[in-house]
Amino acid sequence: MTAAAPDTALTPGERIAVVVGILPASMMPGMDTFAVAVALPRMQGVFSATPTEISWVLTAYLVAAAIFTPLYGWLSLRLNRRFLFSVIIVGYAGCALLIAQSDTLQEVVLFRFAQGFFGAGFNPLLMQTVLATFPREQQGTAFGWFTTGRMSGTIVGPVLGGVLTEFFSWRFVFLINVPLAALALVLIARYVPAGHAESSKRFDFLGFIMLSVGIGALQLVLDQGQRLDWLDSSFIVVAGAIAVLAFYLFGAHVLTSDNAYLNPSVFRNRDFVIGLFFGFLLSFMIFGYAGLIPPILQHHMGYPIVTTGLVMLPRGIGTILASLLAGAMLIRYPPRPVAALGIVMIALSTWLMSHFTPEVDINSVMLAITVQGAGFGFLSVAIMTLSFQSLPAALRADGTSVLSLFRRMGASIGVSVLITMLARTTQSARATLAENVNIYDERFRNLALPASWDVHTVQGVQRLNALIDKQAEFISYLDDFMLMTVLMLCLLPLLLLMKSPTHSPTHSNP
Repeated sequence: MTAAAPDTALTPGERIAVVVGILPASMMPGMDTFAVAVALPRMQGVFSATPTEISWVLTAYLVAAAIFTPLYGWLSLRLNRRFLFSVIIVGYAGCALLIAQSDTLQEVVLFRFAQGFFGAGFNPLLMQTVLATFPREQQGTAFGWFTTGRMSGTIVGPVLGGVLTEFFSWRFVFLINVPLAALALVLIARYVPAGHAESSKRFDFLGFIMLSVGIGALQLVLDQGQRLDWLDSSFIVVAGAIAVLAFYLFGAHVLTSDNAYLNPSVFRNRDFVIGLFFGFLLSFMIFGYAGLIPPILQHHMGYPIVTTGLVMLPRGIGTILASLLAGAMLIRYPPRPVAALGIVMIALSTWLMSHFTPEVDINSVMLAITVQGAGFGFLSVAIMTLSFQSLPAALRADGTSVLSLFRRMGASIGVSVLITMLARTTQSARATLAENVNIYDERFRNLALPASWDVHTVQGVQRLNALIDKQAEFISYLDDFMLMTVLMLCLLPLLLLMKSPTHSPTHSNP
């Protein structure tokens, strides 16, 4: 595949203008996701949904984004960059308007899937713009700025989501996309180069269909497996078999076709493959975290929805500061120590969260969230720099598509796995707690219980049962945080497989 001609003829001032031009577009997905995450508990009540059902508001978007991300890698070689940006921004904002008008959860999920179709284009186009605008030795710093812009949406999102949901309606959470989309259109038209449309290979419909079927079937297994009792359900068995078969056929097709949906050449680059794995797990953490933090703050720690948004604010600030620092560090140092710092900080934050109690003070919560945000900033910038540090320029378009695909899959799988683990460990914790609530147990009989928990009355049993359910769910949140800690620490040995640059970044040649 022929690479798009780089925009390296731009002056330093013009490059900065390009970064400014893409900032609103880079903010949109993050702001939307974290605003929606804060509103999810309220939406769950409005639609009388279970945690698994309401999680589809996040996963429908993420599944669509994963399926269609490689499509935009192909389109970016057939259409000029500025036009394609305009299409996805208008489509994204249009779907947000449709979601705001929805009356059922099914309509919300459907339009969120449609929004994910357009949202799939953001990451590939944004990364391609950075790669085409900056020479290789400046890309670490540029990715730091890019991540800063993207994470600024995660600062605004939770606060806006909390305020709009509390004082207006969850519908306004989606409407905030419209003014930002208008600003993004103006700046992209003014500052972002159009790029170079090229004559490229034809679209691989067979690969697209097999990948779509595989991702969709896998998502159904992860989301419905716990409810349907996994392998005891014929539906789960069939869906799992379809997912395995679709992924197998897709892999065989990619390796044997001259017109594959994903270019297999990118997988021959070791740094890029390691970057894919890191990117997958990072998105697993970021979006899984988005599905866990607001509910535990609102349902178990008693924070109002506006306070929840404010408590999540330091996460975005920590990410922005760390992204800028990471960009500066990557001028002098290779990605390995920067990535290690990010991993350790994320693991430390989730370990702190795994020791939360319902009475934990707000300062401890904000400390853990800030540390986690900083870890995300360091790791995200290091991953993007690592992934492309030795990838040939001719493979950049394919590389951005594949990296975005893996990150989207990590996000959708992360939400599903952590919500499923939440449901499963809640059942286990409830069974353990209930064993000790027995009128034949000597210790229980001698407890001084409130009159409202009298086990000899129906009302008392109901209230005690509700308390057990709540405590069991809280314990399962802590188990999820500990799982996230273990997953992050398992990444550290992979850093040893990363290649060190053959020369210092400071002395790199264009």
